[in-house]
Amino acid sequence: MLNFQPVTLADKELINSYLTQLRPTIIEQSFNTLFPWQQPHAYHFAIFEDWLLLRTTYQGRTSFLPPVGPEQNYARAVDALAEYADELELVLCFSEVTRPYAELLNRTRPEFFQTFSDRNAANYIYNIEDLTNLSGKKYHAQKNLLNSFKRNYPGYQFRAVTPELLPLCREQLAFWCEQNNSTSFPTLLQERVAIEQMFSHWQELDLYGAAILLGERVEAFAIAEILNDDTVAILIEKANSDIKGLYSAINQMFLAEYWQDFQFVNRAEDLGLANLRRTKLGYLPCRLEMKYWLLPAGWAKVRRHND
Repeated sequence: MLNFQPVTLADKELINSYLTQLRPTIIEQSFNTLFPWQQPHAYHFAIFEDWLLLRTTYQGRTSFLPPVGPEQNYARAVDALAEYADELELVLCFSEVTRPYAELLNRTRPEFFQTFSDRNAANYIYNIEDLTNLSGKKYHAQKNLLNSFKRNYPGYQFRAVTPELLPLCREQLAFWCEQNNSTSFPTLLQERVAIEQMFSHWQELDLYGAAILLGERVEAFAIAEILNDDTVAILIEKANSDIKGLYSAINQMFLAEYWQDFQFVNRAEDLGLANLRRTKLGYLPCRLEMKYWLLPAGWAKVRRHND
């Protein structure tokens, strides 16, 4: 039987040795997501022959991420998971599946899976040049907000996040959570735990950050990672919403200062939240990196009938 273990910081090198083979396109294909989000998503991993296997349990549903490893003999990894799921009486379902892996899994087990798109989890991909220059009428609103911030707060400081700045970032995180009534929203509480993990292990994780200060106070910060050779991912972005244009400022300044050598920025998903979707679409993504659920054929229909 497969031996799944919780993802810990000590597993970083081993897990990354597999993930770096992927050329990741979504943030879930990164140790910098698997480790900080371990608590709400219960990420576990196992090594089976040449494959990294990942399991997650979120809101009571256990699923697997597609095995990471060679496509040759891929059926061996899928069969190992099928046997494991059968032994534990779990449904063999896959989550966080990109299109290439959906096609690979369906080739591996023809007619076994039914595939469902997960629009709420799709990652938004933008051209960095567009979000840096904000040129043309299509970015008129964002450019106005950026200029408004610069005009109204000429004494702002834009600084890299260093270990010395982390206490002020923590203060801003606490303020942001209070400002957004995070105690009433489980997903925001989970996000706060993940951000605190990033702060606590800043020097061990492969993270980059920037902050905007007014006086001695951090009013906005962003956290990023290099996802692949042409894409950076913005994992976290928080700002004082009482300060007009601050979100536009941290977004534009971070990309302009640090990420001009990259072509794309992945700004994660919208979780199906209407305001967040409106904002992300307003920045005009060049594409959505869609994700899918793969469930055994007929399972969803039977489940609805039984419910």
